Amino acid sequence: MNSETKQFESDYLPLQPAMQRMAESLLHDEQEAADVVQDCFVTLWNDRKKLRLVANREAWCIMLVKRRCIDVLRRRRPTVDIDSVVNLAEEPVEDDGRLQLALRFISRLPERQAQAVRLRHFDDADTRQIAQTMNVSEGNVYTILSRAYSSLKQMILSYEKE
Repeated sequence: MNSETKQFESDYLPLQPAMQRMAESLLHDEQEAADVVQDCFVTLWNDRKKLRLVANREAWCIMLVKRRCIDVLRRRRPTVDIDSVVNLAEEPVEDDGRLQLALRFISRLPERQAQAVRLRHFDDADTRQIAQTMNVSEGNVYTILSRAYSSLKQMILSYEKE
């Protein structure tokens, strides 16, 4: 074992329990937290030469874990697939009731959200095509659709309570 490896092990491996606790407190999933911590150790190892400049290793590691957990939580953010909620994909078009209900909910959305949903689910456009049609970035398409799905989910839940 070379001195670089020994130095890394003595400086960073003892921080693993604190990193794991931080990840678990944010993610509420032990396995996912372990994956995040492992990913952070890979990053730390790959950047080990730059880390010599870090004054507070523990704070650096905790910050790294926290940022990775936030990334995981953003990817985990719940979205609603309109096809599965309204069952438009599996239902024949003759089921006008569901289709009319879906169209009514979509028409209540802000125009850009409604347009994105129509392009995605009625015109089968992919994210790139929607971005080009709407003259926005692909990232904006994800945001627009996410907001639309969130609104649609609330509409559907309210409708089901009636």
